[in-house]
Amino acid sequence: MMKRKKQILSGVLILFMVLALSLPVIAQEQEKEDRPTADLSWQFYSKYVWRGYELSKDSLVMFPSITVSYKGFALNMWGDLDTSYKGNPGEDSTNKWWETDWILTYSNSWKKLNYTLGWIYYDIDPSTYDRASQELFTTLGLDVLLKPTLSVYREIALAGERWYINLGISHSFPTIKREIFGFCGEQSLDVGGWISYMSINSRDYDYEAMHDGNIWAAYNIPITSYLTVVPSINYSFPLSNTAQTNIRQSNFNYINRGPSANTNSSWVYGGVALKLSF
Repeated sequence: MMKRKKQILSGVLILFMVLALSLPVIAQEQEKEDRPTADLSWQFYSKYVWRGYELSKDSLVMFPSITVSYKGFALNMWGDLDTSYKGNPGEDSTNKWWETDWILTYSNSWKKLNYTLGWIYYDIDPSTYDRASQELFTTLGLDVLLKPTLSVYREIALAGERWYINLGISHSFPTIKREIFGFCGEQSLDVGGWISYMSINSRDYDYEAMHDGNIWAAYNIPITSYLTVVPSINYSFPLSNTAQTNIRQSNFNYINRGPSANTNSSWVYGGVALKLSF
């Protein structure tokens, strides 16, 4: 089974690169709004951090993603492949695909306001979490300086009330135009950050706090009109003492080693993404 997964992943990566090189030749001139669009990406990261939680340990993680969009609607598949999975006590797997997320969204805008309505299905390896999670979410953004966004997520599958609220800002700085492989594209530096609040009220667990913050930077390097390489770096940190304890006790290192483990709650991590749009 693992060998087959490796073959599939290798095949997808090869197909990704073939498409990147061939699309400029075979693409037809069409108006963007009149046809479906597709976006593929393959990210290589030093760590998997989600909402402040460290969900990998001492491994390279890869995040393949495919999005198909049409007239504001989009369906995305996002996966997590951990090259040295340590999410379960006593398990030391290699090349484990342990999470697949399905995300359905509708996006539109009105004047300077843009909005997205969405649903997420988290399909996670049952040996790590025994029940899949689902969320409904709304994101509101303003097309002004710093591009502020407010996102509200509501859990609908797990017991109790679970909310995650994220307030983010970002800005893009055009840098230079440079010819690479015969294509002259404008490179840019993107920077941003967010703060969040999390609330969980269930029969077994209550948690309410200012949760995680993140500061990030990414540099966009167009290789062709379809392919972009994006190195990035992130700094993730808790926003309160309550969040610090919660994040430490939910990390893979704590899960494997127990309360005596010297676990962190802040990380610097980064990687590179290959992005293909057509």
